[in-house]
Amino acid sequence: MASKEVGDRIVESLGTLERVHVLEIGAGSGALTYKLADCAERLTALEVDPGLACSLEEAFKKRDDVTISIQDVLEFDFPAWSRSCPPLVPVVVGNIPYRITSSLLHRLIDCHRELGLVVLMLQEEVARRLTAPAGRKPYGMLSVLASYYAEVRYLFSVERKNFRPQPRVDSAVVKLDFAKPYPRRAVDEKLFVSIVRRLFLERRKQVQKMLRKDPRFNLSTVALERLSLDTGLDLTCRPEEIPVDRFVALADSLFRLKGEAKP
Repeated sequence: MASKEVGDRIVESLGTLERVHVLEIGAGSGALTYKLADCAERLTALEVDPGLACSLEEAFKKRDDVTISIQDVLEFDFPAWSRSCPPLVPVVVGNIPYRITSSLLHRLIDCHRELGLVVLMLQEEVARRLTAPAGRKPYGMLSVLASYYAEVRYLFSVERKNFRPQPRVDSAVVKLDFAKPYPRRAVDEKLFVSIVRRLFLERRKQVQKMLRKDPRFNLSTVALERLSLDTGLDLTCRPEEIPVDRFVALADSLFRLKGEAKP
């Protein structure tokens, strides 16, 4: 359970919640749930623990605008929920357990077309990774994909002393706005995602070596030179040095090379 001040700041970061349907991930004992119920036009709160969920159901049993669902968020149908929201605007908020953070972030990114604003409290380390620029140590696959599909902002840190019981690590709150994706779009987004994921599997290796040896690409020296000219990238670089716009350029250039290679 986070302190009252942290809960207030999270709700404030969501902006006005009039005409908004909020989905709360991990309602727990309801520290944030009560605040959201007071502000949002409609609230759906997910909680995997039956005991905690039943307590919240009892507390909100007279509220038609609040739904408590005993649900594992990794099995939740975000697109279906989003489609049920209009004319209200869908907004997602939650305090995410570390053990499911990566899986949940990838699920949210996969559902980017159906989602708008998402505000999450995460482990500090993950929040830094999510918002890191190219060339910084935390920068990785998640940094690229999140920044491509959403405008990502680190909002504020939350020291461990703000929780009871106190965890071992600090947390931070981040905002992902899927309504504001990266302005340059890849010609083939599946190819873009596959390249990002493949290159970060071996983030310390040179890009050219992976593109030459991986059978999915199998690029010749001539093709690599063409790719370097097209993208403006020195392909002896490592994936962790490539910003989002250059990953898009890399995907688009590979797309063109594939097209030219077809008989």
